[in-house]
Amino acid sequence: MSAELLNDQMNESNLSVKLLGVDSNQEYAQLQSHPRLPLSLSSLETWGFGMSGLLLWLGTGPGMHADLGTQAIWVWLPSAIVGMLINFQAKSLGTKWPQVSGGTANYTARLLNNYPVLARIAPIGYFVGWSSVPAINAIILTHLIQTTLSNIGLTCPETLLKITFTLLPFILAFSGTRALGILHLCFVIPALGFLLLFCLQGLGWLAFAPASPGLLPDTWSSFSFPGWAKWYFIAVYAIYDCETAASFVAESKRPATTLQCLPFVAWLIPPIYLGGSWLLMQLATQPGMGDDTFLNLLAAAKPFWGQSASWLVTLLIVCSCLLSSATAVSNCPRILYQLSLDGYLAPVFSVVSRQGVLGPALTFNLLIGASYLIWGDIAQILTVTGTGYLSFSILFHLALWLGRDQPAVKWPWLSLGFFMVELVVLVVGGLAWSWKDLLMGLLLMPGILLIDTAIRRIPFPPFQAAWWMQLYRPKSQGKAPDFMIRQVVVLICLICSTTTIGWLAGYYIEGSRNNSNTNNLFVVLLVTIAFMGVAIATWTSLPQVTALDQAREQAENLFITALDTVPDTILVVDEQGIINQANPAAEQLFGINNSNLLNHYLNEYLSGLVNQPSQWSYHSEQTLNNHHGLRIIETTISQRSKPSLREYIVILRDITERKLAEAQLQQTLQVKDELATQAINQAQELETTLKELQKTQTQLIQTEKMSSLGQLVAGVAHEINNPVNFIHGNLAHVSNYSQDLLDLIALYQEQYSNPIIQKHIEEIDLNYLIEDLPKTLSSMKVGTDRIRQIVLTLRNFSRLDEADKKPVNIHEGIESTFLILQNNLKGKAGEPEIEIIKEYADLPKIECYAGQLNQVFMNILSNAIHALRIEIEGKKIAAPSIRINTQLVDEKWVVIKIKDNGFGMNETVRARLFDPFFTTKSVGEGTGLGLSISYQIVVDKHGGNLECISSPGEGAEFLIKIPLKKY
Repeated sequence: MSAELLNDQMNESNLSVKLLGVDSNQEYAQLQSHPRLPLSLSSLETWGFGMSGLLLWLGTGPGMHADLGTQAIWVWLPSAIVGMLINFQAKSLGTKWPQVSGGTANYTARLLNNYPVLARIAPIGYFVGWSSVPAINAIILTHLIQTTLSNIGLTCPETLLKITFTLLPFILAFSGTRALGILHLCFVIPALGFLLLFCLQGLGWLAFAPASPGLLPDTWSSFSFPGWAKWYFIAVYAIYDCETAASFVAESKRPATTLQCLPFVAWLIPPIYLGGSWLLMQLATQPGMGDDTFLNLLAAAKPFWGQSASWLVTLLIVCSCLLSSATAVSNCPRILYQLSLDGYLAPVFSVVSRQGVLGPALTFNLLIGASYLIWGDIAQILTVTGTGYLSFSILFHLALWLGRDQPAVKWPWLSLGFFMVELVVLVVGGLAWSWKDLLMGLLLMPGILLIDTAIRRIPFPPFQAAWWMQLYRPKSQGKAPDFMIRQVVVLICLICSTTTIGWLAGYYIEGSRNNSNTNNLFVVLLVTIAFMGVAIATWTSLPQVTALDQAREQAENLFITALDTVPDTILVVDEQGIINQANPAAEQLFGINNSNLLNHYLNEYLSGLVNQPSQWSYHSEQTLNNHHGLRIIETTISQRSKPSLREYIVILRDITERKLAEAQLQQTLQVKDELATQAINQAQELETTLKELQKTQTQLIQTEKMSSLGQLVAGVAHEINNPVNFIHGNLAHVSNYSQDLLDLIALYQEQYSNPIIQKHIEEIDLNYLIEDLPKTLSSMKVGTDRIRQIVLTLRNFSRLDEADKKPVNIHEGIESTFLILQNNLKGKAGEPEIEIIKEYADLPKIECYAGQLNQVFMNILSNAIHALRIEIEGKKIAAPSIRINTQLVDEKWVVIKIKDNGFGMNETVRARLFDPFFTTKSVGEGTGLGLSISYQIVVDKHGGNLECISSPGEGAEFLIKIPLKKY
């Protein structure tokens, strides 16, 4: 299996609730547990479905010939080429997606998975085209019967016949696909054989018979593009759908063999579609036949089939109609089924019974298909539904072009050309038929999707998957009488219907014995009653016979497999305890040939058993003395009934080695338990040691960190303090000296008025100097005071001289921390400044390790600043802030709350926040020790508590709780 196919199957099995379109996990679980379409069809049965598409030529060829004459061949020629290519393309896609039901329609949805609207519209267009087939065929068959009866002067109930022929394939489909598959196989081979004979024998007659008008026509009809487009519009509907075998690959027991049907059918397209049309062109030339299928085919067949032509043509038409209708009611539900699995339609359409009946999809198909009978006009139905099918074909070729990079897609450039041609045909051909019908066909597809939307939303029980699951749920034994009543009622109704048809047929035939048209009527009734007979069987005895046969076959296969392949010894003994059958494993157990073992009593070898098997225990342990010595044998006995006698199945297993092993195991269990206990104790000791080592390592790092930081801060404070004190102490003297000098200058001004001195006074602006010098000295004093305050703060923060616990003002520690972090609080490169909100309570002095507690404030505030500066998914905190709140609780505890308005953290991060070496920062930005050390300082050193409250989008708040005094 290729990796691509395996991936597709994994995606198929892992359907999400969203993909399925279900509204609850419960409904999703129900759908997952419900059966899928079983692999129940043989390759021959799938070939029967695949070949019935060729019979659709019978419904469209005569009408096209009647309208276009010799020009019809130019419609069939390009459409046949495209039809063949579609079959080869469908095989390639089926090889890629063998698990997909619905064939080409749902392959198109897969190709258009990036365009969900088109992925829904395309298969629905395919469904619309096929869903009309039963109604069209019902009208054709009714018209055929009317024509036959009118020739003998009789009439028939037209409406009743149309409804009956429409419902007939659905009656079969509701009983299971197997019945339809077998029916196809019985009728499609002779029908297709007669159709091929018609085409090949007719061409041979045209080429070689003396009475032939010649192989080539004498004159050719003038070419008209609107006329060509008009009938190409319909040809697409008839010839492109010869790939129906692909719809059943997912249910085939041999998918590869089923896919081989597609090229086989492709090579049959030219002789049937082109050969049959050529015969009509040359032989069905009598005037007055119009587009009547029967008359045109009869005229073409009479020259070489003679008097047999009438009933053979009737057989072809009836088989074509009923078989294509049966294919349609098998194909259409699978399209809806796969669309539902892929999430494009309501979940109810994915429900399937254990017999493989797609009840919801079939019911929907029946309602849509029966609605076409309202029009009653085949041309209008073909135009409306053909619009849907042609729309699908256009989107199919577009999908192939869009998926041209995929290996399964063949001839993408040709597909692009077909796409453009068919787009023109849709417009020109559709308008040539009727713009109203074209518009109606285009609206029909979104209309069905609107119905699907209503099914999803309307709380009507049959619209819910659970309702159908309950309906398909296996009934208990207590429901058997109800089944019998249903079986009898259905049997009576169907037999009465069949008898009535036979009686009417007999009446008509008896009344017109000498009329040749009775042969045609007989053929119609023969095939119809055959279908009715299968319907009777599928709804009455066939399900029981099939179930019994399958159960018998499974039981026999299981038993035979057990006898031949199971390594245990299996014996079949009669009610006297005599061995009748033995599997190959018995020879190794007993040490004798099976031929010598048979017809002996089992208790000859297992002495612990009594003579009568009815008295044996279901499960026991026996002893056997064989060539290996004394063995212990585990014996299990069950029974099965046959019509003639009761047999017992005895399963023997040598458990000697197991018993010895159990004894040895019992002896070693105690040692094992002791070793396990010892290992657990050692593990606990190692864990304790590891925790202590980790704690010691963290403390050493903290001590070193605090020592380094304290020495740095103390050294800087000391170095700054001496020069600042020198400057500050001399500022008073400088102030006094400057004042004395100013007084002296003032005295000189009073006593001397030398012009030179006066000029210099003006140059230096003496008045301003006298005014500004005291201010300058005052500013210098303020600056030195501030520096001395900063130095004092740094010394307070480091507190190297306070290694022991002392009462301190906690607010001073917080303020000194802010002073150190002041540069980080300011905005940089366009970042906003972090606002500090202080809510200090009136606190007494706290007995603590001041330097270590300051480190706690430093770690928490640094983390808060980092959290406010980070960017997540392109977003930053617009107005960052840190709120600090202090309060006294119960006169014993001080609580410090530090809260930021950042992005917060999830529970996973919050749970590991205080673990050593855990960090969410990038490599090089953090070691993961800060909060771990802070936790130890608060909890272990001060006997307090440190916790974090946070959730995504709500910021983070750290609560530091320490006692006023630790006792």
